[in-house]
Amino acid sequence: MKKALGADYIIDFNMNIIKNGWLVFQKGKVEFLKYEPEGDFQEKVKLANTVIFPSFVNAHTHLELSLMNFNPIKIKSFFEWLLWIISNRQKLDKEEIKNGVAKGIELSKKWGTGFFGDISSFGISRHIIKNGIAFNEIIGKVFNNNASPPLSIHAVYSTSVETIKRAVQKSLEYGIPYQMHVGETAEEEKFVRGEPNLFESLIYPTIGRKRFEKIYSENIIAYLKKIGALTNLLVAVHCTNLSRKELEALMERRCGIVICPRSNIFLKTGFPDIDFLIDYDRLGIGTDGLSSNTSLSMLSEIKAIYTKTEGKIDVKKLLKAATIGGAKVLNIENTYKQSGLFTAITTEKRVTNPLIALLMDDIKVNAFDLKDEKVLNSLKQFPIIENH
Repeated sequence: MKKALGADYIIDFNMNIIKNGWLVFQKGKVEFLKYEPEGDFQEKVKLANTVIFPSFVNAHTHLELSLMNFNPIKIKSFFEWLLWIISNRQKLDKEEIKNGVAKGIELSKKWGTGFFGDISSFGISRHIIKNGIAFNEIIGKVFNNNASPPLSIHAVYSTSVETIKRAVQKSLEYGIPYQMHVGETAEEEKFVRGEPNLFESLIYPTIGRKRFEKIYSENIIAYLKKIGALTNLLVAVHCTNLSRKELEALMERRCGIVICPRSNIFLKTGFPDIDFLIDYDRLGIGTDGLSSNTSLSMLSEIKAIYTKTEGKIDVKKLLKAATIGGAKVLNIENTYKQSGLFTAITTEKRVTNPLIALLMDDIKVNAFDLKDEKVLNSLKQFPIIENH
């Protein structure tokens, strides 16, 4: 039986804005209508002061670390934070990690997120996350032959070249995207060029190891290309300190790109070149995790970008990156469109511009599933005009 949901504004997968629009959902297919549908419906609801759009896709998270007590006020630099992560994340036991994932999913749902690109460091979130992808993290000198894609290669400074090559090869064999932290700090550029850097002078001595290989290149992207890791299945995360030439090389190769603005701000690693990236169709947004951020709110990421760029970036383009853009990056576009997962935002007063609602603080947000037996059950907090 069909279901219909109406609102002041409906935004479709192509970011078309439909005033007084309706969603009609049946058998995994969604229709976006400019008029009120007629006929018999299992459920038909019209919401007031509300904007509905496709579910947020948090394209880069670390949900397993959600119980770590991150305090941005105490963190003076990325490297101070990295030492804190190294010394504390291994203290988490299995139950704490499971509880952290559950907490992260619940908090995300409250902020309208239905899909994730999660990094599974302990192999736990892979068995919990239902919507999106949980990447199996690869780190260190030796590749685990039992590791199954999707894979997340941690970074060039933490993973041996041989392990990176093996992980990429396996991903290519399966045809599944792999994530990698790329250019999160300026020290990574020094690392790949063989210049003095804080990974080798500070981090390695602390954990009792040395550089795995003496392989160098002019920049990070050239380094990835040199070792065979620059493929169209790469999802490059952060990209905060990449030059436009490097970003262009990623786009030319059709790599996915995910930016995590607030995490970068809190860890003092810089800010992504959003002016250059915003029109790239395989751009996604992530919150990173509660181990490096104060919330899992994608709306806060949008507001952070808009504020940081003094309103120069089109909010509609930011919404696209936070929704369908993330789905494209994770290669789940078809699943995403058929999922029935949407986000609703309601304001205290009548909505006159749906994009302004994304920048407001006094709003209610909810993720809901059109496949649920009663959609209205998950939208109780929203004002209803009609209910048939």
